[in-house]
Amino acid sequence: MTQYVLEVEPDVDESSRRLAEELLDEWGIIPAGETVRIARLSGGASNVNLRISAGESTWALRLCDPLGERWGVDRAATIQAQNDAAEMGLAPRVVAQKMPAGHFLSEFVEGTTVTSEYVREADLLEPIARTLRELNAGSTTGRVFSPFRDLGTFLEFGDGDGVGFAPQITDELAAVTRIRALFETRPAPRGFCHSDLVPQNFIRHGDTLSLVDFDYAGTGWVAFELASFSCQAQLDAEETHAFLSAYDPDYDEGQAARVELMRAIAGIREACWAYMAEPILSGSTAPLDGWTYQGYAANNLAQARGVLADGRLEQYLSAARHVRPGALF
Repeated sequence: MTQYVLEVEPDVDESSRRLAEELLDEWGIIPAGETVRIARLSGGASNVNLRISAGESTWALRLCDPLGERWGVDRAATIQAQNDAAEMGLAPRVVAQKMPAGHFLSEFVEGTTVTSEYVREADLLEPIARTLRELNAGSTTGRVFSPFRDLGTFLEFGDGDGVGFAPQITDELAAVTRIRALFETRPAPRGFCHSDLVPQNFIRHGDTLSLVDFDYAGTGWVAFELASFSCQAQLDAEETHAFLSAYDPDYDEGQAARVELMRAIAGIREACWAYMAEPILSGSTAPLDGWTYQGYAANNLAQARGVLADGRLEQYLSAARHVRPGALF
């Protein structure tokens, strides 16, 4: 039973308020008589993120959509990965959780939410590369991540819902088959990867970057990690070179080709997610103001097609097959 005063911002819907109150009561972290303030945080898509403030303490509360399988999310692995990253000083620590639903409360990181524009304004390519290299060198016991498995999941659920996206990307899916065969056959480097590197999943505080939203984190291909960020930040060729050079000054043609191939995969995966998600989420949630599912899908698909255009697929496949000993991605 609630023993504190609750103040809720108008943008928090009633069902989220009730669930947040139930969880806070169950976890027992709020002192009796304290005033608790609940506000909606931006982002989340299939989840609802809330800021919980009480006295001098602030937390982030994630309320998870029950359809984790549809989104390709393992709730236990998400929490495990975030805590593994927190042990490395790269993410906020999870302080309470509700399983199997996957709801959790974590430390709140005060700082600036990074955007594509801010990456350039604040010259963040090198700090982001450094942060990712540190994370990728670590380990997590949560799960093994594959963007190919996600892509298939999103297509299947979309097809089942009558979205009919697959016929629009026949050529791209043929390329996916060949790229998947390469990565599942060749010894491309793996590491602890976040795997969902929209710039907004970085929080800058002082000279430090923290990562949030570990829904897709696990042991994965480092090339996809770098490609995911390059795609979502819409880095051009010169910026991509600067980013990869900051990560590995000795990167070679094979490494560059693997990132380009995975950039195509990242774009197709995100487009498939958006088409699958739109009928379900468009009426209730959007990750950012002004953001649309169709616009997001179109942008990601354009990036994928840019990689695959003009016969470059064959060139990238040929170069990517050579994995130099000691290569980082």
